[in-house]
Amino acid sequence: QLQNPRLSNWDWLFWTGRRRELLVARWLADQLLPASIILVEPSRDNSLVPMPKQERSLTVAPMAQSQLSPKAPLVDQTVNWTMNRTMVKLQSGLSNLSGVPLELDILQVEKRAELLGLVFQTFEELVEDLRLSQVTLEQLPQKQQLILKDLWEASVTDFFGKYYTLYTENTQLEVVTILLGNYPIVKKAILDKIPLVIDLLGHRLFDSSLTIDNVSYPAHTPEAIQRSEFILDNLIIQIANGVIQPLLNQLADVEIIKVNFYHKNLMSSREIARFRNNLSWRYRQYQLFGEPQAIFESRYDLFILTDTGIKQTSIYAPRRRELEQLGGFQLAVTLAYELRDALSPRLQAAVTWIGNGVVYLLTQVFGRSIGLVVRGVIQGIGSSVQEARFGKNSGRGK
Repeated sequence: QLQNPRLSNWDWLFWTGRRRELLVARWLADQLLPASIILVEPSRDNSLVPMPKQERSLTVAPMAQSQLSPKAPLVDQTVNWTMNRTMVKLQSGLSNLSGVPLELDILQVEKRAELLGLVFQTFEELVEDLRLSQVTLEQLPQKQQLILKDLWEASVTDFFGKYYTLYTENTQLEVVTILLGNYPIVKKAILDKIPLVIDLLGHRLFDSSLTIDNVSYPAHTPEAIQRSEFILDNLIIQIANGVIQPLLNQLADVEIIKVNFYHKNLMSSREIARFRNNLSWRYRQYQLFGEPQAIFESRYDLFILTDTGIKQTSIYAPRRRELEQLGGFQLAVTLAYELRDALSPRLQAAVTWIGNGVVYLLTQVFGRSIGLVVRGVIQGIGSSVQEARFGKNSGRGK
C-alpha cells in the first residue's frame, strides 16, 4: 500500500504506523520466543550408523565460527536489539526537530529515509569487514580516518549510483566522481568532527565497555547500549550530511538534481541559496563559538534518531587535550567564558548589594523624610481647618 503514489496523507500515515507496529511486534516476538532447538539423540551404535560427511561439516562449521567470533551470545542479542531499534526509527518520522539546519533537510522524505538506511547498512557491512580482517583494538585509532572515508565514499556511490551521469547542454557530468573529489572539504567540516567513533567500533567488535560520566559500563548494560545507540545515530546522520554537502556545493542548482532529490518547498533558486547560506552560517558559528564552548564544557552535541524525528542531545566527555590545543579566536572565546564565570558571581553580588542599598535609602532615609514632610503638611492643613472652624463659631456667637 505504501508504494501506491495515489495515497492521501492520512492513508500514508496510517499504513506507516501499521508497518511500524508490525516491525515492533516482530522484534518483540524474536526477543520473547525461544530459539528453535533441535536435539539429536546419539546413536547407540556409531559403527552401524555412520554420520554422513555433509552433516558432519554442517555441524562443525557453526562450532568453529562461534569459537572464532569474539562476541558472546548475550552481546549478539544486544547488537541485534540495537540494530532493530535503529531500523524501526529509520522507518518512522525523520523530521529535523533539533533546531539546527542540516544538509538532510533539503531532501525529499523518501530520499532522506533511503539515504539514512543506506548509510546504516553500509556501516554494518563495514563492521563485518573489520571483524573478518581481524583488526585489533589498538589498530582502530590509526584506521579511523580510513574507516570514515570508506564509509563516506561507499555511501556516496551507493546513493547516487556509481555511473550516474548528468547531461547539461554540451557537458557531461560524472556525479560520483565530482562528489568524491570534495573529500578534503567534507573531511574537515564533518568527518573529523564525528566523536567517539573508536568507542563505537570497540563496543561492536570487541565488546569493550563504555565510559559514561567517568563510570565504566560493560557492553551488555542498558547504559552502554543507549550510549552506543546515540553514537551510532550521530554517525549515521553526519555521514548522510557529508553525502549531501558536496552536492550542494557543486550541483545545487541543476534542474534534474532538484527534481529527483529536493523537497518541493526547496526547489527554487532563492530557497536553495537561502538554505546554503543558513548552512554556511551554522558551520561558521559552530567553528567560532559552538565548538570551543563545547570543548570548554567537556561535552559532545550528538544528533540522535527518535520515534518523532531527529533531535539533539549533549553528553559528557573529557576533552582536556582538545582544550589545550585551542588557539586564536577559539581560545579567546574560552577565556571570555572563563572571565564571565569568574566575574558573574561577583557582579551579581555587587548588584544585589547596590540594590539593597538603594532600597534602604528609598525606604529608610528618603521614605522617612518624605513621610515627615507629608505629616507636617497634613498637620498644617488640619490646623488651618480647625482655625477656620473656630473663626466661624466665634462669628456666630457674636
